[in-house]
Amino acid sequence: MNHYKCTYCSAHLNVNGYIVLSFKKKHGKNGVILMSEELGNYTVYLNPDLKFEEGEKSEFYCPCCSKSLQFKEDQNKVRIFKTDEKGEEHTVIFSAIFGEKSTYQLSEERQLSFGEHAMKYLDPTWYLKE
Repeated sequence: MNHYKCTYCSAHLNVNGYIVLSFKKKHGKNGVILMSEELGNYTVYLNPDLKFEEGEKSEFYCPCCSKSLQFKEDQNKVRIFKTDEKGEEHTVIFSAIFGEKSTYQLSEERQLSFGEHAMKYLDPTWYLKE
């Protein structure tokens, strides 16, 4: 079983196959989003009153400590940690822009990319730049 965790408080973020995050939309509405924990599967569930528009950026937060999960090197990305079934640690980075399907699993050994927009970042070291 994979475990997804907050980058600040290490709270477990996944339940029953979904990553649970809180979010705040550009116009102030906020809520909770359930995202598939299968990387590359962009199925999400949220309250119908909080629908996203294509291209809309949101801020994502840990539902436990309320800290922003925004990736400091790219404000359009979100960063969380993953421990896989073998106990290996990874960083997972995904787009904060609705409809942009780009997810990256990073570890010391390799970088895996998922989603039709992942090639937008052709430089394999984009996440290391400060």
